[in-house]
Amino acid sequence: MKKTLVALAALAATGAFAQTSVTLYGVIDAGVASYKNVGNGTQSMTAVTDGALSSSVWGLRGSEDLGGGMKANFNVESDLSMNNGTTSSSGFWRRASNVGISGNFGAIDVGVKLNPVIATNGALMTTAGNSVSTMTSGALGFSDFYTRNAITYTSPSVGGVVIQAQTGLSQSVNSSTAGSMNAISAAFTSGPFEARIATQTRNGAAAGTAASGANPSTATYTYGSSTALVTKDSGDKKTTIGGIKYTMGALQVAAATYNNESSTSPGGTLTTVRGTGFSASYKLNAQTTIGGARIASEGSTLMHGQVRYELSKRSQLYAMYGAADNASTVKFWPGASNTNVVTGSTTTPSVGIYDGGTPGTGIANVKSTAIGLGVIHTL
Repeated sequence: MKKTLVALAALAATGAFAQTSVTLYGVIDAGVASYKNVGNGTQSMTAVTDGALSSSVWGLRGSEDLGGGMKANFNVESDLSMNNGTTSSSGFWRRASNVGISGNFGAIDVGVKLNPVIATNGALMTTAGNSVSTMTSGALGFSDFYTRNAITYTSPSVGGVVIQAQTGLSQSVNSSTAGSMNAISAAFTSGPFEARIATQTRNGAAAGTAASGANPSTATYTYGSSTALVTKDSGDKKTTIGGIKYTMGALQVAAATYNNESSTSPGGTLTTVRGTGFSASYKLNAQTTIGGARIASEGSTLMHGQVRYELSKRSQLYAMYGAADNASTVKFWPGASNTNVVTGSTTTPSVGIYDGGTPGTGIANVKSTAIGLGVIHTL
């Protein structure tokens, strides 16, 4: 149950913030998984997992009724690493730190916010768990999850269509484009049917400045007790994804297509990575849901299956299986080779495992598998 903290006593006494509410929310996902054919391609291991189905996070969101249909809103969100107790080295509030105004015109938010491309991918592929959508975006190179220095507009629903436009400013006195990005998405919903499309254009930052630029292409990788922030590339990027989802009673199916072009440096040659995804879930009864997904990209595939059992409205048990079947050479973000279709670490049993070397580098011509058990608790 979400716990709503409505106007603490000192504020309520003034009456000035009587219409203000703050909500504490979060998700905790932890488990244990057994891996085969990882590390050098022949090794096995057992590891504590974090965020295998749902990212472990906590946050605060709030709003104040301004009258006339207007509201002032804010949202801050942080990571939780259940296997080692840390948060992301990318920043404590790296997932969200924004404030804005909403009304009949829609909503405008300023500050760190989820990229519309990532939001679209997640909305399409959530039938089989968050890990599939997250790892797919990493493998295909468009995993720029949260836009810094962002201005985001979300339209009201008009005829079932919602538009979201986002720009991430460069924040540089030397260039108005270096490290900047622009993205837009459209979602159409009509009863059980959804259609979504999104695109982004990202301008690379100069070498040596990506880590401090407005929107560097970075990701945090964890192996054992070590966590490192890696700048995957500082080049340009153009990404388009689209797909459909349909719900038929207890059955939900979704399909998506991906195209990502990226370069190793600003103005460099673009490398194209394409992929397709399919996922489905079926609710067997009020407590039990089964799901699966298949992601394919440039010769590699990821198979993913899961069973979720609801202990209550806030707690779930799950079992899952993952297999990353790698080709001999797979195009990934520029500079990497022999990668699996899904990048990741020991924290998620649906991904390939790396042991040193370049984070995200998979094992050529090897099928890595994992079986995991875990629990999710939602605040």
